[in-house]
Amino acid sequence: MGTWSDELIERTKSEAYPGTMMKSLDWNFGMMSKRDSGGIKIVGLKKEYNFPVPSDEVIAEFANIDEMIKAGWVID
Repeated sequence: MGTWSDELIERTKSEAYPGTMMKSLDWNFGMMSKRDSGGIKIVGLKKEYNFPVPSDEVIAEFANIDEMIKAGWVID
């Protein structure tokens, strides 16, 4: 598995909030639905009228942003 650039990692730390499209190193895609003191949730996507929209399926959860990045998730 590869790694993301330092620039993308820093951008993720400052710009990833609920509603942000996310991607992982293993080519999964999702939308951040929660980022607060209780942790981070990323939900899957579904196609609606040919546009990606968030689904109800939680595909990843993390205690904090550093854990999320370590697992390979960054802003898309």
